[in-house]
Amino acid sequence: MFNRNNRIIKGIGLLILLSWFNRILGFFSIIILARILQPADFGVMAIIILALQFTETLTDIGSEQYFIQKNNTTVADLNCAWSSNLLIKILTTILFAIFSPLIARYFELDHLTYAFLIISTFPTINALNNGWILQLKKHIDYKKITQVAAVSKLLGNVASITLALMLQSYWALIIGNLLSSSLHVLYSYILIQQRANFDLTHWREQFQFSKWVVAKGVIGHIRAKFDSWFAMNIQGLTGLGAYNVSKDLVLLPSREFLSPISHVFFTAIAQSSNYSDEQQLQIRKALTIIAIIAFPIAAGWDVIATPFVHLVLGEQWLPHIPVIASLGALVVTFSIGNFISQLMTATGNVKSLFYYDVVTLAISLIVLIILIPNITNIEILARYRIYIGFGIITIGAIWLSMLNIVPLWHFIKATIYPCIMAFLTMQIIQYIPLDTYDMLTTLIITITSAIILYTISIFLGCKMNLFGRVESSFLQQLIREQLTVLITRRKNI
Repeated sequence: MFNRNNRIIKGIGLLILLSWFNRILGFFSIIILARILQPADFGVMAIIILALQFTETLTDIGSEQYFIQKNNTTVADLNCAWSSNLLIKILTTILFAIFSPLIARYFELDHLTYAFLIISTFPTINALNNGWILQLKKHIDYKKITQVAAVSKLLGNVASITLALMLQSYWALIIGNLLSSSLHVLYSYILIQQRANFDLTHWREQFQFSKWVVAKGVIGHIRAKFDSWFAMNIQGLTGLGAYNVSKDLVLLPSREFLSPISHVFFTAIAQSSNYSDEQQLQIRKALTIIAIIAFPIAAGWDVIATPFVHLVLGEQWLPHIPVIASLGALVVTFSIGNFISQLMTATGNVKSLFYYDVVTLAISLIVLIILIPNITNIEILARYRIYIGFGIITIGAIWLSMLNIVPLWHFIKATIYPCIMAFLTMQIIQYIPLDTYDMLTTLIITITSAIILYTISIFLGCKMNLFGRVESSFLQQLIREQLTVLITRRKNI
């Protein structure tokens, strides 16, 4: 128990460092690129990425999840997971390249054919990553993984910004992403000496797991991206670009901070016996941490959207302030929704996850179709997307309870205190007299005050065991661990 907790805390610590690095890097990259490129450029890139992601989803056989959740794995299992994923991604690249002209013609953007052809190589490039990364993840050893990700991310973003200054077009985003993926592959072999070999010996066993992963992946992708297609139909490429940039901006904390934390707990949950006290404990810890981080970020976007856009993104993004403010709540729905899916996968309920995705997608589409007459711009779309998102995670929490994976009460207990404190913090912040300050000062005061007030409330919650006795103890241990690491590093400087 102690060793696993220690590994989880160290894994979270490493991923927090990486995530803060990626978050800051990605944050400034979006800001710089948003000032250089037009919303329509981001709209073009969104179409390319959406088409690629859908193609990749069709061939996502869940090799990583299969290997991590399986007990008593061997090197042959690792080789099979890596090899089968590589094989299917090569096929994906070939098919995407063949159909690139048809995809471009479908969107009436024939000039994007060459962009689609280059993007088609991404699945194969990503699948070429050192297969031993799966073994490191299974053993919650994230030191080398974080190094590989940090270096490739840094160089890729630097390339995107440099090329954006030179080319002033969406090609900067394509080439930057291509370079980042390629460097990730190269550095994974330089830093990690162990190798996976091509071997499909156990493919039949993996297929029994993967067939439901593919099915649920397709449905899950459509459910996650349907709002982007609506945005394009409402306001064309400019609307799609503005909506996607707003969405990417507010979701940076989830993708670069909360998702990695979920991955660490996914391993611990998957390796625990299903429905055991140990597994329930890991689930409760993960839910508590996700809620503590997600709610204040979501509430914060509503408060800082105006000064942030004025100061950071520039005049061309001013019309989209309400969109950013509304979409901030996606931080909660995205992070908790992602964790719900991971819980079903980690406990082997992939078939149930497929049905859950089908049901929630159907409900989402029916609601939007009914509301289409009322959706006249992307701001209204953003608000409806949030309502649908909260509906989806509510259904997910009930679904998990029905599967006996986690009681509904655990969801309520993990989220209620952070939700209330985040809401109260933002209400207090709005009473601070900031009308006489410039945008930069307003933004700094708002963020600093919110962090201080919310942090105090979390410390009080831990001391009073408001998260639960075990959860509060774990949070205090996590805080002490990170403070020790920071103090030690400071002494060594």
